[in-house]
Amino acid sequence: MNIKKISVIMSTYKTDRDMIDTAINSILNQTYYNFEFIIICDGDKDEYEYLKEKYIDKRIILLLNEKNMGLPYSLNKGIDIATGDYIARMDSDDISLPNRLECQINYLEKHSNIDICSSYARTFGKENSSLKLFLINDEELKIQLLYRSVFIHPTIVGKKEVFKNYKYNENFKRAQDFELWNRIIDKYNVGIVPKILLKYRVHDKHPNYKKQISVEYTKKIIENNSKKITGKYDETIFNCLAVFGGIRKFTKENCNQINNDIDYILSKNIKYNDKILRKVLYNRFFELMIKNKIIPKNISEFKKCLKFYNIKDLIFKII
Repeated sequence: MNIKKISVIMSTYKTDRDMIDTAINSILNQTYYNFEFIIICDGDKDEYEYLKEKYIDKRIILLLNEKNMGLPYSLNKGIDIATGDYIARMDSDDISLPNRLECQINYLEKHSNIDICSSYARTFGKENSSLKLFLINDEELKIQLLYRSVFIHPTIVGKKEVFKNYKYNENFKRAQDFELWNRIIDKYNVGIVPKILLKYRVHDKHPNYKKQISVEYTKKIIENNSKKITGKYDETIFNCLAVFGGIRKFTKENCNQINNDIDYILSKNIKYNDKILRKVLYNRFFELMIKNKIIPKNISEFKKCLKFYNIKDLIFKII
């Protein structure tokens, strides 16, 4: 029997010792045993020496960058030396559930047409943790990727050829996963395992400058994606997608304009299935109305949103 090998790649830089120990052990204690664990210490020699001394496990390949090079560089370095049939991502402050790799490899082996998959995850690390759910089919997923990443980065497992052919863009210090998915989505098939397989840590505070950097990189991606709908850049489409992606605010004042923008996008669309595009855009519109506690102006507007909204998703968001 051919037991496929997985290369798990994780980069770390000055991670809290308890967090990184928990993350590493969550991989070492997987029910699926045929893997190599490539850990890149991104410029922190003390961290490298700590891990080198503590973890004597033949499955671990420990590397050190002489200086801090950033996440995409480190991930590409891991990809270059990976020998597995599949490549999996892991972050140094998250926790993989024991059956994560087993469930994802079984999914990929069963669905041979799927090249890369994510999974559900439960957030933790601050109050009111929530379940991340993305209940969408392939076409809906491609449309959602126009304005936000629907994959939880450290839950990714994919065929090695995907990552060997499409590496991370090292110019993107933030949102590098969002940028990568948008390059591969038209070349490879993607899927989501409908199980919670990771605990995703949400930090209470992120420096404002890092948030701003993330916004700038996300803006570049959405600007490029806005061309996909019509074949060329359109400012109205970009503005709508920017609101849907969260880099511009959704307010009572611009709610009606965004509603009109959706109709405009549908009239200009030359690439996507009209019915599915309409559904995804109105789903997001109604989702933002709920999030921002904006009440539809009239019954016709409410029916318009409700017509395209997934009832199960709606109930989940309300509760």
